Amino acid sequence: MGLTPVTLDGTYTRNQKGRFIPLGAHWVSSRGLHWPVQWQPEELRGDFGAMKALGFNTVRIDLFWAWFEPYPGQYNPKAFEQLDEFVHLAHEFEIYLHPCMFIGGETGYYDIPYRHGRHPHADPDMLRLQTDHARQIASRYKDEPAILAWDLTDEPPFWIVRAPHTTDAMAINWTRLVAGAVRRADPRHLLCLGTDQEDLRRGPFRPDLIAEEVDFFSSHQYPIYMPSLFPDAMLSVRMTYAGAFQTALSGGAGKPVMIHELGASAAQYLPDTIARYDRTSIYSALAAGANGFLLWDVIDAAAGAWRQAPYKTAPHETQFGLMAHDRAPRPAGETFREIARVLAEMDLDGLEPEPATAAMIVPWEWSKPEGDYSRMGMENPAPGQYLAHHQDNGLVQGLPRRTFSDENLRFMAAQLAAFILLRQSGQKPGLFREYRPWQEARLLVLPSPLTGTECDITHVHTTFWDEARRFVRKGGTLYASTSADAAVPEMEDLFGARLADHRPTGSATLTVVRAFGGLQPGEALHFRGNASEHALWPATLEVTDGQVIAQDESGRPALVVRRHERALAVLCAIPLEAMMGATPAAFDEAHAAWRLYRALSIEAHASAAVRTDSPHVEAGSVLGGGRGYTVLVNHSARDLAVTLSFRRSISRLQRLGNRSSKGSGELSRVNGAWMAEVPAWDGVVVAWEEERSGT
Repeated sequence: MGLTPVTLDGTYTRNQKGRFIPLGAHWVSSRGLHWPVQWQPEELRGDFGAMKALGFNTVRIDLFWAWFEPYPGQYNPKAFEQLDEFVHLAHEFEIYLHPCMFIGGETGYYDIPYRHGRHPHADPDMLRLQTDHARQIASRYKDEPAILAWDLTDEPPFWIVRAPHTTDAMAINWTRLVAGAVRRADPRHLLCLGTDQEDLRRGPFRPDLIAEEVDFFSSHQYPIYMPSLFPDAMLSVRMTYAGAFQTALSGGAGKPVMIHELGASAAQYLPDTIARYDRTSIYSALAAGANGFLLWDVIDAAAGAWRQAPYKTAPHETQFGLMAHDRAPRPAGETFREIARVLAEMDLDGLEPEPATAAMIVPWEWSKPEGDYSRMGMENPAPGQYLAHHQDNGLVQGLPRRTFSDENLRFMAAQLAAFILLRQSGQKPGLFREYRPWQEARLLVLPSPLTGTECDITHVHTTFWDEARRFVRKGGTLYASTSADAAVPEMEDLFGARLADHRPTGSATLTVVRAFGGLQPGEALHFRGNASEHALWPATLEVTDGQVIAQDESGRPALVVRRHERALAVLCAIPLEAMMGATPAAFDEAHAAWRLYRALSIEAHASAAVRTDSPHVEAGSVLGGGRGYTVLVNHSARDLAVTLSFRRSISRLQRLGNRSSKGSGELSRVNGAWMAEVPAWDGVVVAWEEERSGT
């Protein structure tokens, strides 16, 4: 049948055969980044054959700007001949192309010779050149079905103009202009923008600022290069949840999410460890709703390429491949092939990722562009011009432009910790934007610093608490943690307690004194912090008509519950999520903090469609029409047999083919319960059907 045009159908891509998940990697020749000028088509054909053997259905490729357009407006016919060869091979091997525009190279940057120091995101001539360039390429291939989607560029801001030199406004304008040029020339193909970790870092190309111009988001999963947020070994709980968290974080801006780059270098890690990390990460992101996986990268660099840029000063880049330079599959490649076989069995027609059962909030001030006052309550005339350092960043005389990187790090660390605890407790968390509908969730989780006041980008608006009160009155369960930075107006009527003070300390203990959601008196949870960081200091509470569920090490209220007519509000004096977020290997020490979140889930009568009885094995589902698939992911070093709990009665459960199993097959009940075995650092996909009424 060959390659047919691709569209976006809900979360997933679709061609004439049906929905599918793009699977592949980014191709760079084993001879390095100079492949356009050292063109060897037979080598490329061999790589396509090897990719097909690994189960690829998509490959991401570079379109080097300077190679395609060596002088302004003058295009290199050789570059288009090469791209035509890619297209020919794509059809022959049935592997879609996902081209990236404006590439200047990875790790280093091959600049165009006519930039002359001009800013690519701000200079008017540079913007014109880029829109012309994008239009030229898109127009030539507008009817080509081998193109999966256009990637407007890889990892903006470009290496040569990193933040703070690229502002929110520059990023928005650049994306609008380039996407608009592509859309006018080629209205058929999908568009994305291959952002690196702009979501985690709150960069100017973060998903909220580009959402109107793209069809899906891209996120690059490299927690190994963010030790401040992921202070862990590569093969660890927090690391292997990175892709799932980024999928939820970016997806909260309103578009599907594809993982564009994932992996690690065999020059830094054992190949078997990389394979285990890859498969746990892929399955976890799939469980969170990711719609595709294009790893970094296809093939290792051969030794000859090490002698030239960029590899000469970047030894880690030499061995990211799913294959060695001779095309022999590495363990990560074998793992990829096994995952491709499993995902090929999934019939996704009519299915969508399960809606969130627990709401987490991303503040408006985090997501909106600098200088946007639309939610500031400034409708009426004011006595003068109101200025805020985060709104008019860098425009107030005497104040330098800030990136808020430290504040964002604390926010992300706490959100990531809460996300993991929710997954461990059997919830499907969603990272909703503050002013988008989130109220369908049964549980609302607001970890500190969302309850704070010091840095606007990390806490909710004061008016949000009115919405939280309405949520509780309608039967929702609210949980919030506090710190020395907390400020919640009129909180007594909501929580039955108020802020009294705070206490400088480097650790805190929460000891249960009253049974709550399965927690029993005497259970203790210990948290480490940093006595020199006031954002990690616990608050002290004065209880009014709330009920004390747990105390700290000095007998002060640590967890207070106020029961409302139809629901409850829970207040924690300890910023436990922020403390865990700042603690190395916090989730790899058999920490029992998940039990508090499980207690919240029980009290809220909230649960994902499928959950397991182990905090080490997460469950994420895609479902619809009385059937679905559930991805079970083991984030631990032990093989585990888990019991599955379904919200609805299930008549049939089948395991799809998997490397670590004996093959596909029906699963049966054990003593009336559905059971599944999930190998260490691995995932399992099970298909299920609901019982029909009358059967």
